[in-house]
Parts: sequence; structure tokens; C-alpha cells
Amino acid sequence: MAQDYKVSRRANKRRVLPNSRELVTKWNSTTPPETISEHSDPMRIDWTELPANPNAAPDYIVGAAALRIPEQSKPRYRLHWPIRHGWLNERDYQNRSVLEGDFFLIIEQSIKTELEIPLKKDWTQYSCVFIVPDLYEKVMVGKVLEQLIRNFGFQRVCFLQESTAATFGAGFGTACIVDIGAQKTSISCVEDGMVMEESRINLKMGGYDVTETFAKMMLFDRFNYSDFNLMRRHDFLLAEELKERFTTMSDENVSVQLFDFHVRAFGQKTRKHSSKIYDEGTLAPMVRLEHVSNRWSQLTDSRATFDPRSSTMRTSSTVAARSSRAPSTYTMATPTTRCQKHKWPSSYTSKKPSPPQS
Repeated sequence: MAQDYKVSRRANKRRVLPNSRELVTKWNSTTPPETISEHSDPMRIDWTELPANPNAAPDYIVGAAALRIPEQSKPRYRLHWPIRHGWLNERDYQNRSVLEGDFFLIIEQSIKTELEIPLKKDWTQYSCVFIVPDLYEKVMVGKVLEQLIRNFGFQRVCFLQESTAATFGAGFGTACIVDIGAQKTSISCVEDGMVMEESRINLKMGGYDVTETFAKMMLFDRFNYSDFNLMRRHDFLLAEELKERFTTMSDENVSVQLFDFHVRAFGQKTRKHSSKIYDEGTLAPMVRLEHVSNRWSQLTDSRATFDPRSSTMRTSSTVAARSSRAPSTYTMATPTTRCQKHKWPSSYTSKKPSPPQS
């Protein structure tokens, strides 16, 4: 892919230095990091504080705070994703009730914290507009309606497809809506305020694929943070930050660039790295679709495992996480998460009805 890109640049009369890759790998393999004490780091991270007594730790954590749970926290927290690639994540759940419980818990906690309506008794004063994907599951929409009316207590509920809501907000009656998300890209055409059914497309790729490709390309060029691991929360957030800073679809200013970045991990001093990149920021967004088609069968095989597929199949990205006290488990969390603590693996100590083992 890099060779094809080089040929393309030369065809467009762009300057291509013959030893750019060698300059990058040599610098990255010989430049050590600089250590910065925490009190000297103006951008230090405020990690999520947990009680000293693990028994007093919260059963779950929702929102941005879940991203900042220390890696070796006590108890340990485990991530659950109720929705992945634009539909319910039936593949990683053993029980439909647990899946839906995580999904609705995230919505409930978000209303309390993000909309600042902490008391559920006050929700009866409000009406709700719920945005559903252009490709949605009719059965799930019915369950959402029941939850919003019966358990949340909203006066009225209105459902809108996301493309319709986007065109309405922009003031257009006819448009082609392209929504590039983290795990999926959806495309729909809207005419006279209605989504055209035959135009709806849901591609199972998005920003996370660009992040993963960008990280692999930097490691291939001997990225001087060799312990880079996307499975760790702080490393994944670092990869997202670097992607936002350096990826582009414009090849006008592709050259060897020197940049600094900081690695901030809980309980460790901040490390300042100096690194170089060449064309990784331009090649990463051009990630090919082959790997998406290869995993398509895996994604579709996990659908409709709890309930039969709806005859009017339309399909919706949130996250949930549970915590475990056992050292054998791991910790993870994301922007919209649910964490619940339990003993591993025989029983659970949840304040809510005990879910099955995950």
C-alpha cells in the first residue's frame, strides 16, 4: 500500500524523498523518552477514585469516569458493550435480559448525570424524543418504548430515525446522510423528510479501524513507545489523540514530521516521547475494506441468537462494564459504560438482581 501511494504521489508530481522511511525508523529506535514528575505535568489525568475498602466500591460506573479507572483497581472492572457495530451485541452476552439491562442502565444514568435530572420522580414532567438508527430492529423499538413509558415515566415518547433528525436539524428536506462513527458507517438518503428504505447502508467499519491501522503503521516504523497496547485504556486514548492530530486525507504536506506526545498511566511518572512519522497519517484513513468483508460473516452469525430476526429488519453505540474482585479478571471501561462488581466465578454480589455469569 505504501509503494502504491508513493507511485501515486510521483504521478501527481509530488516530491518523494527516497530515504524518508529510514530517517523515521532510525530516529524512533534511538530516541529515549523524557520522564516528567506528576506535579510538573500541567495536563495530568484525574483518575477515578475508588474507596480504600473494595466492598464499598460502586457496583457500576457510567460515563467518562469509567475511562479513568486505574488499571490495577480494587475491585477490578470489566467492560461490556451492549451495542457494537450498530446493533445489539448479542455475541458477547449469554442472556438477553442482561444485555437489555446494561443498555437501559446506560440510558438511565446518562439522563441523571449528563442531563442533570437526578430524581426519577421529576421525569414525569418531561417528554422524550428517542433517535433510532435508519436500520433498526422493530422488536427492540417496542421494548424501548415500554421502558421509557413504564419505568422511566416520560409523558410522551417520539421516535425519529437518525437521518431524518439530521436533515430536520440542518433545515433540509432532501439530503444524503453519511454518519461515520467509531465502529460503523451508515449511509441513507432522505427525500421529503422520509428515509428511502432501499438507500440504507450500514458498513461495519469506522474510526476504530483507522486508529488500529494507524497504531500498527507507527509500530512498524519502530514507534519509540514500543509497549504500545490498544487493549489498555490509556494507550487506546493516546492512539485516538494521535489519530486526531496527524491523520488526514490531504497529501499536500506529507513529509517527515517530528512530534511530541505524553504517556500518562496511573501510578507512574509521565513519559514524554519524541517521535517521527512520514506517511502513516495519510495511509491509515485509506484502510481497505478487505478485513471488513472477512469479519462480516462473524458479525452476522451472532445476530438474532436470543430472539428470531424481525421480518422488518432494521438495525443502532454504547458500552457497559462490570467489575470483579478476583485477580484473574481484567479492567476496562469506555465513554458510556456500566460496571458491576461480583465474586468470580461462582456468585455475584450485585445490589440488583443477579445476572448470569459472563
